[in-house]
Amino acid sequence: MKGFIGLKRVFFCASLTALLFCSLVTADSLAYASFDITKDAFTISNAPGYCFAIVAFSRWYYLNKPDGLPLRKMLDNKIQTKIAKRLQEFYSKNLVKIQADFCNRYNGNNSEPFRHLVSGLTAGEPRLVLLMNRGPSGAVLHAVLAFAWLPEKNLLKVYDPNYTSEARYIDLSSNGYTSLDITYHAICFPEALEYHDGLIKKIKYLYLAYASSKPIGVGPTSRPKLLKASAPVSAIILAPSSIDGQQVSRSQRQSHP
Repeated sequence: MKGFIGLKRVFFCASLTALLFCSLVTADSLAYASFDITKDAFTISNAPGYCFAIVAFSRWYYLNKPDGLPLRKMLDNKIQTKIAKRLQEFYSKNLVKIQADFCNRYNGNNSEPFRHLVSGLTAGEPRLVLLMNRGPSGAVLHAVLAFAWLPEKNLLKVYDPNYTSEARYIDLSSNGYTSLDITYHAICFPEALEYHDGLIKKIKYLYLAYASSKPIGVGPTSRPKLLKASAPVSAIILAPSSIDGQQVSRSQRQSHP
């Protein structure tokens, strides 16, 4: 929880970001993935608090397309709900502490994770983004999936699972991002989870158990070559104690995969 005081003042350093990436991202090297929310996102909403599971699974499915069809054509609402519930449980039990350790490690200096995020987008790979705020019971977390960086406007274009049919934008020159009725004032780019073996294995297992029409032998795409760049002044990072407003127990915060 350290460093939470003054959180709004350090959400992003937008001017540095825009200046740097307007020169970094050229017409020949655009930072976006062709992720289409109307095809590649879940049709179910995030009402139960499955945001991380929804964006992590959407990212994996988009990168692999194991059955050759977009997610919305392959998985009906019932299957989506089963997968999201099971995967969110796995995240809460096994990945929250790993995520918190990573975000706290880059507290005060998000340069490297942000550079990796832009590099991934340039390679056509959506990237996980974690948003945070402090509620009455502790930190409140929300996960979204970035699929484009718009340096000229200082925006990240994201799939927010609270919105099932429209893209959303995180304005990096603002002091926060509002999703439904909650405004988040801190951000983390949790690349420690992008290729986490346990997470990938769990996603594959759930896909095979609930949705696959054939055996699969695919994994995530290769890690993108990193561009040489620095990144914006970072946000304050919190050690999470709740997920989408749901309290996380001490045993969950301390568990490992």
